[in-house]
This record gives sequence, structure tokens and C-alpha cells, in this order.
Amino acid sequence: MEEVKAMSRILFADSEPHIRRLFLEELREEGYEVVVAGNGAGVVRLMEAFEPDVVIMEVLLPDMSGVETGRIVKGTRKDTRVIFHSHCIPPLDLDSLGADAFVVKSHDLGRLKEAVRRLLPSQAA
Repeated sequence: MEEVKAMSRILFADSEPHIRRLFLEELREEGYEVVVAGNGAGVVRLMEAFEPDVVIMEVLLPDMSGVETGRIVKGTRKDTRVIFHSHCIPPLDLDSLGADAFVVKSHDLGRLKEAVRRLLPSQAA
């Protein structure tokens, strides 16, 4: 009998609706189950119900910083991986931010997809 591979879950947060739509479509095409949020409160609200494997979020969310939101995510589910994406230069010390990866924000999703695959090698879509 063939083992059924569980679909990895991604929670994606960005303040820009068109970015959320783009990432939602692209990541679903990769075979991930995806939900989106427009702010940190949305991320926190979705954490318990959705139980994501990865949270990808903008560093500068409108209601609370991605760093603050990331700390809440890690406090809620320590095994959830956090990827920050921003136009900013990547920080030298991701651990101090509670992040597992940092991707420069772009409409080219190749680097983001690669970061997700790297963090979930056994569950990659």
C-alpha cells in the first residue's frame, strides 16, 4: 500500500492584498495548503485553527511587527518554521528575530519557494 504524503500547510501574511493573492496562487500550485492574513493579529488568530508548518510574513505588518508576531508564533507552536520576507537587507542574526529564514521580498517567488523546500525537506510538495 502506498503511503499518502501529508500536505504541508503555509500561513502567509502580507499587508498588500495583491501580494497575498499572488503568493496564495503560486504556493497552492506548488501543492501546499495555504491561508493568508493581512496583519499580525490575523496570523495569531489563524495559528490555532490552521496549525501551519510554515509561517511566511512581511517584517513590517500594519498592526504589529513581524518580529513580534514571529515570537508569538514560536511561543504557540515551537515546531512551526518562520520565514520573514522584506525589502530590507537580511539581518545577520536570524535567531535573535525568531526566524528560520529571511527572503528579500520580490514578485519572483523562486527564492521563497526554495526557502520553504529547505525548511520542509521531508514534506516538500
